[in-house]
Amino acid sequence: MRTIITLAGRDVRLVSENDMALAIQAAEEVFAQHGVDPMACEVANQKQYSDAEITRDEALLCAIWEEANYAAWHKATIGWMSRDIDLYVMVQSAAADGMDTISA
Repeated sequence: MRTIITLAGRDVRLVSENDMALAIQAAEEVFAQHGVDPMACEVANQKQYSDAEITRDEALLCAIWEEANYAAWHKATIGWMSRDIDLYVMVQSAAADGMDTISA
């Protein structure tokens, strides 16, 4: 199953196609630099935000998630005047049946 990284949020419509590609590439580079699966980071991040207890390894995955999210946000919004922007990374798995499923 392949992983799909994209941007989401209220302001995603303001991101140009070129900036979207640069943002996704920036997030992918962070995940690759740390040698982690983006979906594992997403799952750990969701667990953290549900106020569930997380392990040390999950906390590390959450920190990597935040780094990737910031890298993508920064690439997508560089030069924008406002910093009150609703924009974030979203990771999905492409299921074998062609239907995309958002991670839990």
